Amino acid sequence: MATIDIKAMRRFINSPVDFTTHIIGATPDAAQRAIMESVAKNQMTSVRSGHGIGKSAVESWLVLWFLCTRPYPKIPCTAPTDHQLKDILWAEIAKWIRHSRTLENVIVWTQERVYLKGHAKEWFAVARTATKPDALQGFHAEHILYIIDEASGVDDDRFEPVLGSLSTPGAKLLMCGNPTRLTGFFHDSHTKNRAQYSTFHVDGRKSRRVSQDFINTIIEMYGENSDVFRVRVSGDFPKALPDSFIPMEWCERQSEADRPTREPSRIDIGVDVARFGDDSSVIAPVRDKTLQDEPDIYHHNDTMEIAGYTIAAIRQYASIETVREIYVKIDCDGLGVGVYDRLREQREEIQNSINDKRREAAEQNDTDPVPFLLEVYECHFGGEGGTVSPDDPVEYANSTGVMWGTVREALRKQTLVLWHDDRQITQLSNRRYSINSAGRIELERKEAMKKRGIQSPDIADALALAMYDPVQSDWSIDF
Repeated sequence: MATIDIKAMRRFINSPVDFTTHIIGATPDAAQRAIMESVAKNQMTSVRSGHGIGKSAVESWLVLWFLCTRPYPKIPCTAPTDHQLKDILWAEIAKWIRHSRTLENVIVWTQERVYLKGHAKEWFAVARTATKPDALQGFHAEHILYIIDEASGVDDDRFEPVLGSLSTPGAKLLMCGNPTRLTGFFHDSHTKNRAQYSTFHVDGRKSRRVSQDFINTIIEMYGENSDVFRVRVSGDFPKALPDSFIPMEWCERQSEADRPTREPSRIDIGVDVARFGDDSSVIAPVRDKTLQDEPDIYHHNDTMEIAGYTIAAIRQYASIETVREIYVKIDCDGLGVGVYDRLREQREEIQNSINDKRREAAEQNDTDPVPFLLEVYECHFGGEGGTVSPDDPVEYANSTGVMWGTVREALRKQTLVLWHDDRQITQLSNRRYSINSAGRIELERKEAMKKRGIQSPDIADALALAMYDPVQSDWSIDF
């Protein structure tokens, strides 16, 4: 059985940088070296940084260093989500074990723990997601290293057992993450409790690992004064007051822009159905994803009436000879499901009747008919998140962000002309956003907006639905 030569490794006990260079075969940059040296010298180290500066590599190198230079160590590692812990940090550890013939012979990597061969129960690093209340409890050893990744997103009560263990002289703590929150244990380590820690601030603009293209894209899309830039690039905490997701000047500019006069080939209709008495149901049509027509606003939530109004809008736009396709997207989180069901029921009949009329007209005029397609989509605010486009540098926490992000991008690039409506400008420009613990954009909830005196953004939501292209499963079958 392969074993590790502890005596040989003890020369690296206070030199994680040398261990990384000679045993792992990696070359840390200046910021990474400083962080590693701090962990060797200090009990508690806290690092706030922008995105992509190589902190996962630092954490993985330190796990392997601590595992190899101390007898019977325990290294609890945690992060807010399984993705952050298993897909990023744990995968990074596996990569560097494979990179070193020495480590590959003596270290065993599994999905849950990394350990010295023959010592799975007593000489290990373990992955524990921070969503579990006891994630960091029950670890007792002379040598303990706690690794807290994306620490800004870890609840404060998860740190209580860590503080208890740090009374042991051989215990150490490393916290790293984007500084996404203005409260909590991680924030305090850089503010009111800073004297207790060795702290680092790594600005992505000063890291050779962060591409200038990434920085330029963030600046172009969100601005240097935005929280996205502060958190994702400069590694600073957000401002005290949240940013508006869509700047008012963009909304005003695109509400006053010249309206194109060409006939459309495609119509997208967003339907937001009121769920509460003071909300409005809105039908928002957009031509060719470039020109918003006047939305229809109804102050009631009778689903059959809203379905009827939507069908009337479909037939009105289908009467434009150049229109080849209409896509209707309905918010189905509440009463909208009734509107969706009715339109799905009527879809084929509506489509066929429009095509019949076009064929009759074409025969009379001795021309070829323009074929017509009608699609009806079920949409959900708060569904799965993602990015607006493959090259978008920031992900959204849920589909609300993706929908609104689509509108934001169109306004930023000036490809969408809005119907001039002060209510819509107010709704679009008054919704705030924050950066969650995973570095994803999260839009303000409607309940929070109402507490600030902002009405439900029904018109803006309908526009977001119209501009959104729902992801459809390849295997779905139309009956």
